[in-house]
Amino acid sequence: MSTANVSRSFIEVLKNSTTIKITAVASRNMEKAQSFAEQFSIEKAYASYQELLDDPQLDAVYIPLPNSLHAEWVIKAAQAKKHILCEKPIALTVEDVKQMYEQAILNNVLLMEGFPYKFQPQTILMLKMIQEGAIGEVSQIYADFGFTVDDAETNIRLKPELGGGVMWDAGVYPVSIIRAITGHNPNEIVAFGKFNDQALDTSVSAMFRFDNGVIAQLNCNFNAAPHRNVRVIGSKGIITAGYNNITKPNTAFIEIKKGLDWNYELDKIEVPFGFGLFFEAEAFADQIKNYSKEKQVLMMNESIDNTTTILNILDIIKSK
Repeated sequence: MSTANVSRSFIEVLKNSTTIKITAVASRNMEKAQSFAEQFSIEKAYASYQELLDDPQLDAVYIPLPNSLHAEWVIKAAQAKKHILCEKPIALTVEDVKQMYEQAILNNVLLMEGFPYKFQPQTILMLKMIQEGAIGEVSQIYADFGFTVDDAETNIRLKPELGGGVMWDAGVYPVSIIRAITGHNPNEIVAFGKFNDQALDTSVSAMFRFDNGVIAQLNCNFNAAPHRNVRVIGSKGIITAGYNNITKPNTAFIEIKKGLDWNYELDKIEVPFGFGLFFEAEAFADQIKNYSKEKQVLMMNESIDNTTTILNILDIIKSK
């Protein structure tokens, strides 16, 4: 649903999938839709999103629309009985998130918020090691993500009316990985931000405190050299890794220090690499085949927690 650049990436990486077949594309412009369909050998092209949803032969839709349009079209897709993979952030208000999942559950379809990094072998192994106690009891988490946005006039990341801003774009990732490690949202937040001429957040740093004593720090930035890392400090060791959507041989590894000695040399564990969009889409298909309302409720709670945390950070930095 859309001919955005991320749609192109999505289709490219799924060319070799034996689980998913891309059979239709929709745009608000028929010429764009047809050109896109021809370029990627897609069978059907539609001049509106609703026409795509009305196609009875489609099982699921991928929604990479601007943030401000997610709620409207996820709800319409659920009501059309389509399973939905929606790009992050799933919505811009907690009320919308709840309504989106409620409609998905009511219509017995799966709604998944798209975080490709979560399905990378690197992330899966890191979380498994932490949960199994490889570094003891977690006490601190540091998660960063930044890059440079240099096309401000045209980039939707800097369009307030489309749900732009660094927290809704880059910031959702460290919020998500911190939530994945801790299992819930923080009960206390301190945050600072920088804004552009349109009063849109472009750089944010925040510190979280959880009810179990864990402290986490988040940094996200639209004016930085590209970086994306997480470091987790435990009572018996340290784990550090990237949490990228796309991994390559030189980025797909985890570094770990075990023990309490002063040797800071980290052991490197290499893991399989690849495109997170592919892993995510395959996981989405698997979740559809093994659909359960219990798992859907867990996804809903995670999305609500992430959205709540982001909104709380934005409220804090805007009030300063």
